[in-house]
Amino acid sequence: MRTWMLTTLLLAWVAPLVVCQEANDDKPEKKEETVDELLKRVEDAHKEHKDFKGSFDQTKFLALFGDEIKSNGTFVFKKPDHVRWEYTKPHKSILVVTGESGKKWSEGTGRVESFKLGDDRGLDAVVKQLFTWFKGEFTKLKDDYKVEIKSSEPVTLKMTPKKEVVKKFIASIEVTFSKGEDEIKSVKIIEPAEEGDDPDYTLYTFKDTKLDSDVKDEEFKINK
Repeated sequence: MRTWMLTTLLLAWVAPLVVCQEANDDKPEKKEETVDELLKRVEDAHKEHKDFKGSFDQTKFLALFGDEIKSNGTFVFKKPDHVRWEYTKPHKSILVVTGESGKKWSEGTGRVESFKLGDDRGLDAVVKQLFTWFKGEFTKLKDDYKVEIKSSEPVTLKMTPKKEVVKKFIASIEVTFSKGEDEIKSVKIIEPAEEGDDPDYTLYTFKDTKLDSDVKDEEFKINK
């Protein structure tokens, strides 16, 4: 009698698990998102925005000394190719770029200097990346970078440059997006290093981002 009752109880406990397992087996597996699909989805979340402004924290890590240099400031971007990058602490400086030309000022020199992006390969690569990210042209990244999905939650892309001239300055770039994917939360630029050595890197963390705040062209002038 006890054996029969025990068997009945076991069947009552196991049967629902079997049915549940069979039901789960019938469910189609969730298809893993490809890099192209993710880039297109993030691009769609960005393409309607005309301008961005906010503040940032910057951490520059120097592997040789195991030291971090902290700074912060503000940024303004207006499509298609206007950017203002201003450091407020610890030292004041301003970088303004419009298309292929730019101007810069620092409290150290006290003067405004004009420049062409093409004259500085490293600066050119970084600014062009800013243009690409803020314009939301993420599908274009694959032209110059090998793009991988480092994380799905939050969405983080790892980009490795294809061009040798860029590889001299950048080993890889990691971009992390907000939950809604219409804002960039952080950018980490990792520099080349000898095998076995820790690399230097610069981490930008963006805060208080405002979208479509009707940015004026006057914000891309240096009044010094």
